[in-house]
Amino acid sequence: MQRPGRVASVACGVALAVIAAAVTFGVLSTDDADGGPDGAGGTSRAVTGEAREVLTRIEQAGLPIEQPILHRPETDPDHLLGEQDGYRSKLSFEDGRVDGGLVVDNDPGSVALGGVIEVFDSPREARTRAQQLQRDAEGIPTRSERAYVLRGVLLRLSPYLSEYQAEQYRRALDASPAPSASPTSDVREA
Repeated sequence: MQRPGRVASVACGVALAVIAAAVTFGVLSTDDADGGPDGAGGTSRAVTGEAREVLTRIEQAGLPIEQPILHRPETDPDHLLGEQDGYRSKLSFEDGRVDGGLVVDNDPGSVALGGVIEVFDSPREARTRAQQLQRDAEGIPTRSERAYVLRGVLLRLSPYLSEYQAEQYRRALDASPAPSASPTSDVREA
């Protein structure tokens, strides 16, 4: 005879496996093609809530996520959400280990307070965005984010997180560092 606690544990494990599979195979498609409109017919793309599913995976890894904000086109400070050359989903969050008093840009939703998840139609678009952000931040340590890519997902992390803390996020998603993603210095020591 099985004990009720064991049945509940198995059921919970199965539920987590189903959620992980849905995230992995739904949101994090392995398709490297553009998949989205080619720009011939319109100026925007559909906005989705996929970034929330990615955040769920990070939360399941036990990372100290606080204040998640699922952005809409009108709340996206970069004005790229839903645009033809932008992402289709964006979520910003705070990491409880970042001291907001030390952060230069501590507006709600700022990547410096924790991180941002952006979901693109293809891995190429995610890598291109990461490279552009790195070029824009060159020589400015407080804007030098860590970035990781998994298929069409770009995970941008605060430069105020230590290398070890950022690695915890990378492992949670099994993502790869984006090209030129590591900050040249730890801004917490600057």
